[in-house]
Amino acid sequence: ELGDVPGNVEVRTWVPQLAVLKQADAFITHAGAGGSQEGLATATPMVAVPQAVDQFGNADMLQSLGVARHLPMEEADAASLREAVLALVDDPEVAARCERLSEQMAREGGTPRAADLIEAELSR
Repeated sequence: ELGDVPGNVEVRTWVPQLAVLKQADAFITHAGAGGSQEGLATATPMVAVPQAVDQFGNADMLQSLGVARHLPMEEADAASLREAVLALVDDPEVAARCERLSEQMAREGGTPRAADLIEAELSR
C-alpha cells in the first residue's frame, strides 16, 4: 500500500519499460541487471537506489560510468531523489556519456549477435 499519491503521479502495476525510458528524462531504479541495461541502452540517466544482492555493485558501476547517482535506500526521500535527478538532467556531460554508452551498446549487436556467438561456439 502506497498511501496518498500526489495528483501528478501515476501508479501502475506494469508499464512497457523500454518505451517509457525512451521518453524519460531520468530513471529511478533499484539497479537490477535488466533495468540497468535498459537505462544504458536508452541513454537515460539513472538514480540507482539498490535494495539487494547485485544491485549495489550495479549502482556503483553506473555511478563510476558517470551516468547515474547511487543513492542508498536509507537516504532516498523526495528531496534527495529530486536533487539527484536534477543534478543528472542538468549536466550536459551526463547526457553525452549516456549517448556514447548507448551507441556503443547498439554497435555490439544485442541478442542476435549473442545468439550467433553462442551457436558458433556450440558448433565447434
